Formats: sequence, C-alpha cells, structure tokens
Amino acid sequence: MTLAVVPTDQRLVIVMIVLARAPFLVVLTGLVTMLAVSDRVAPWALPAIALLVAFGATASSFRMELEGQWPVAACVLVSVTLLAFWIVFSLTRPLLVPPVLDTSGIVVESRPWGRMNAVSVKTPQGGFVLTLPFASLTEGQKVRIKGIPRPFSGTPRSGGFREDRFWRARGMTARLAKTEVSPLPDDSWSIHRWRYDLYRSIVLRLPRLTGAYLNAAWTGKRDPELNTAHRAWGTSHLLAVSGFHVGIVIMAASCVLRRGKARVYGLSLLLWLYVFLTGAPASAVRAGLMIQVSLLGERVGRPGSPINSVSLAGVVLLALSPFLFWDIGWRLSLLAALTIAALLERGTAQDWKIWLGISPAVWAATFPQVSWTFGAVPLVGIPINFFAPPFFSFVLALASGIAGIRLLGIPGTVFVADALLYVLEGAFALWGVLADVAAQAIPARLEWNPFLVYFFAGCFVTLLCRALFVPWRSVAVLAPLGALSAFILFGT
Repeated sequence: MTLAVVPTDQRLVIVMIVLARAPFLVVLTGLVTMLAVSDRVAPWALPAIALLVAFGATASSFRMELEGQWPVAACVLVSVTLLAFWIVFSLTRPLLVPPVLDTSGIVVESRPWGRMNAVSVKTPQGGFVLTLPFASLTEGQKVRIKGIPRPFSGTPRSGGFREDRFWRARGMTARLAKTEVSPLPDDSWSIHRWRYDLYRSIVLRLPRLTGAYLNAAWTGKRDPELNTAHRAWGTSHLLAVSGFHVGIVIMAASCVLRRGKARVYGLSLLLWLYVFLTGAPASAVRAGLMIQVSLLGERVGRPGSPINSVSLAGVVLLALSPFLFWDIGWRLSLLAALTIAALLERGTAQDWKIWLGISPAVWAATFPQVSWTFGAVPLVGIPINFFAPPFFSFVLALASGIAGIRLLGIPGTVFVADALLYVLEGAFALWGVLADVAAQAIPARLEWNPFLVYFFAGCFVTLLCRALFVPWRSVAVLAPLGALSAFILFGT
C-alpha cells in the first residue's frame, strides 16, 4: 500500500490519493471519455479532451504539499496524451486492402450471422469476413479464398450496432463479396484447430449440460438454449469467459504450485494458454492482464492495487484495439472488475462481507449499461447471484478435472469418470430447476430509467472514490458530477 506521510502540527497525517493508489485509473478515465464523445467531436480535438479529463481527475485529489506527486502526475498526463494520439490514429487511419483478394488463410471463427454464417479468416493481407449459407467451414481449417474486399458498414443499425466497430474489435479488416472458398489440405497444428477439436470431443463424449457448460468455459462457445436460460435468470455472465473462469483456473493451479520460483512462471504460462484456448475474448484478456500484473507484483515483492491492475488492463486493451470500447462485453467486464476491485481495496478476499456485497454491487454498477442495451434487467439475478458464483466455482472446477480424465481416456478411469459426470449432470439440471422456480417467483424486470441510471452511476463513482480513500467532502462533489457526466456521455 502506497502512503504519503506529511508532518503537520507535530502529527503525522496519512493522506491517500488517487495518484498514489491507482494512476492508471486516471489514464483510463481520460481515454474512455474521449472515446465516448468521438462521434460528436472532430478527431483532432479528442486528445485535448482526454488530457483535460485526466487533468481534472488528477487535480481532484492533488495535494500541493506532497512532493512525490509531481513526477507521477506528469507521467500520467504525458501517458494520456500519447495514448490518445495513438488511439485517434488507430481509429482514423485508412486500411490498405488489395482491390481483389486471392490468398490462403486460417479460419479463426465461425458464428451465426442472421440467417447466414459468418466466417473470419486470417491471411497475410489481414483478417477478412465472408458469409456463407451454411456452417461448412470449421475453425483451424486452412482455406483458399478469392473475392473482392468491401469496407464494413459504418451506419448504425437498431440499438446503435455498427458492423465496422464489431468486426474491427475482432481484428478483421474488411468483408469479402463474390467469394470463392476452397479448403486446402493441411495437417499443421494451430490453437484454432485445437479449440475446435476440443469442442467436438466435449459435445460427443460428455453429457449435454455438463458439456455445454464446459464448452462455454473452455472454448468460449455457448449453447444457444443454455444462453437463453441464463439470460432469464440474470446469470448470463457465467457463460462468458471472464475473470470468473480465469480465476477458477488460477486458483486451482495455485493449489499445486504453492511456492517456489516456478510458481509465477508456471501460473503465467497456464494463464495465457487458457486465455488463448478460449479464443482470447476481451473479458478474458482483461482478466489475464490483471492477474499477470498481480503475479509480477508477487514476484518482485510489491503487491499492487486491485483498481490500478484492472485499469492498467483496460488501458492496454484500448491501446491494442480501441474498437473494443464499443463492445458491450468489454464494458460490462470492466465495470464488474472495477466494482470487485473497489470492494477488495477496503477488505480482503477472505472477508465474507466482501463476498456478500459483490453480487448486489456488480448488479448495480452494470445496471445502466445492461438496461440500455437489453431494455430491462431481471430482478431475480440479485438473489440468484448470491449462490451462483460459489456453486459454479466448485462444480466447474470438479467437472473440469473429471472431464479431463474422461477425454484423455486414461485406462481404468473411464467408468468412474462417466459415473461422476452424470452426477454432475444432475447437479447442473437441479440448478436449472431451482433457477426456473426463482425466476417464476420473482418475474419482475427493471427497465431503463434515467433516475435509476443516475443513482446507480453515482453509487459506482462513490464506491471507487471511497475505495481510494477520497474524503467524503470531495466525494459529495465528485459523485454527482461523475454520475451526470456518465449519464450525458452514455445515456444520450
């Protein structure tokens, strides 16, 4: 914990400031605000907006008498400025694509797209999206493609969806028209092919519910029926690969790698292997970066601030792909992670009060964004999420171990593994029944409301400020202003 100690009237007054605890939160705030107004402001003015917001956030807790703040403040403001210029350049630079494409590549993703199927192909010339009437191509497959590149549409559709931002956030350059596709023989190894083979093995060799949950956790592929059910229960985040799943993997591995020099390196290797196996979604990469920062802090003996770690991960992701800002999954993941980090700043992971507070706090922090995107939020999600994290933490970890033994086909273990998997299948089925009963008992849904949005945004700002020990007199000013700014930027 970083403290600034100032002698005053022969007393030591401990002053904790935002710059001392979470300088990257200031950077993140400036960049997010800049991106939020990017559709309404000329590109050349965006870096000035980011710098102005960062300067305001810095000044809100700045103490003239503390000498150590000046270098940190200067570094923060310089970092914001440089990153802002880089992000504006990334957003506005023209993409160079050939007029006609004739090359080979690897299928990295295949997903439903309306009545068609969208296939993402990585090539030496960039990433390209083609639509096919059927899911005839599989991930990891090598193909030869011919077509005419066309820019993605930048016209907003219903709900504000923009095709260009969606695909650019996933590393795609253009879509292909008049496409000819032909599979190529290829026996080379790739993480995409490995993920698809694992997906098929899980579907074919494991019970349905258990396989669906493990596919969501291991490969990032969601079962549509299961996804619909969890959305009605207010627990759809359990199917999205995020910090929840990454945390389960690292905690399980920590039971084996308890100490020694190999601990940090072994956990880091396993961490990124898992992240890339799941397709490296933004939420998983964010969690991976956050955990990696903590592991490096453990290695050098300097534990960091949870809020600073989450903010650093968010900044890195925006620098790598600014289009992630418009991805709903990235936003919800960041909001949830910042909320949990703020609670941990004032307590420990072993404190039961923290765990009881996580569910309602995350629900409140994400309500403005979820209700704006989906129209309403099921109230049943609040009580269900008190029990869902511990249940799925235990059952998914147990199912992963047993399924791993079953898929490896270790002699003498198949019968026992199958029996245990069907017991777990019953546990998942029972969870679904109980969740359905709870959803029927609490059918109410809370719709988007400007007063609720303003209130919950203010609660989120207050939580962050108090986690960083900002005085209440400052919070009384920052919370209303912060909530109003968020409401104007994201709610209009």
